[in-house]
Amino acid sequence: MSKLIRASSLVLAGLLLCSSQSSRTTFAQESAKKPAADQQDEFQQVLSNAQALARQGRFDDAINEFSKAGKLHNDKCAECFQGVGQIHFKLGRLKEAAAAFRQAAELKPANEAEVYNVLGVALYLQKEKASFEEAAAALQRAIDLSKGKLVKAYFNLGFALIKSGKDQEGIAALKKYVELDPGGSEVSHARAVIANTKMVDAKIAASFAVKSHIGAELSLEKLRGKVVLLDFWASWCLPCRFDMPEVRKIWKKFAGEQFTIIGINLDSNRSAFEAYMKEEGITWPQYYDGLGWGNKISQLYRVSTIPHTILVDQEGVIQATGLRGEELSEKIGDLLRKLNGSGSK
Repeated sequence: MSKLIRASSLVLAGLLLCSSQSSRTTFAQESAKKPAADQQDEFQQVLSNAQALARQGRFDDAINEFSKAGKLHNDKCAECFQGVGQIHFKLGRLKEAAAAFRQAAELKPANEAEVYNVLGVALYLQKEKASFEEAAAALQRAIDLSKGKLVKAYFNLGFALIKSGKDQEGIAALKKYVELDPGGSEVSHARAVIANTKMVDAKIAASFAVKSHIGAELSLEKLRGKVVLLDFWASWCLPCRFDMPEVRKIWKKFAGEQFTIIGINLDSNRSAFEAYMKEEGITWPQYYDGLGWGNKISQLYRVSTIPHTILVDQEGVIQATGLRGEELSEKIGDLLRKLNGSGSK
């Protein structure tokens, strides 16, 4: 999944369950087919059912129910179109998603700016010249409607403009994003593209700045110039325990000025974490926050299974995910050889 999708997924996630109060209060005035209270109840029941089906992953059924709810609302239910759009987006049906989001936006819902933002993302991801230009227009509309408060739209707009061939305008939008959200997780990607617009299609690792388990600073952005391995693990995870000797070999083989490992520990028991560290002789930096699966960096990278690895090159670009053992070691060696221009350790 591209960074742009990830950057906008929080907005998308909110659309399915959000409810436009204005649409509910005006519903009775828009239909005379049934008593107002009865039809409002039916509409709400069908809409709620559509949302439940979507949460269950019964997407075709959910689309049918959203469409039914829309008909009950004389096709003036922005929330229904948003629900349909989100499902199409999730399934990769980008043209259908864009059509649904456009219909929702035309109804001017309370969250109109957010709808134009996700419309812009759906258009951008179609990866066509015309769709890039449409995406830029939709994203600019999102910014205008929010009076510049929908900060993520500047990030998305920058990409759309650059892909439309308007590099300088795109760079200006990305600079505005960095100015408004200097601590944002996408700032590293924005800065990389500002410095080199050819990086617009690169998969830049989300930045973070945290303290290690011993209080030392861990900043991915400050590690630029090094190859970095993010290793997600927990002491209670048997496959992680099985892999740990291989990770230790990698540390012993490659650790130095051009390579480091940051362990991301998903334990919720600090004593267990520290005991295992001592038992295994783990000396490379570790991030521990005691939140288990809610670990801040794990959430940032949407890690859902462990052990898991993310290999980041010296420019902050993700070069591999999920590699383990000898395959991981070989990939690290390849990256270091390229970095050195010849041999590696």
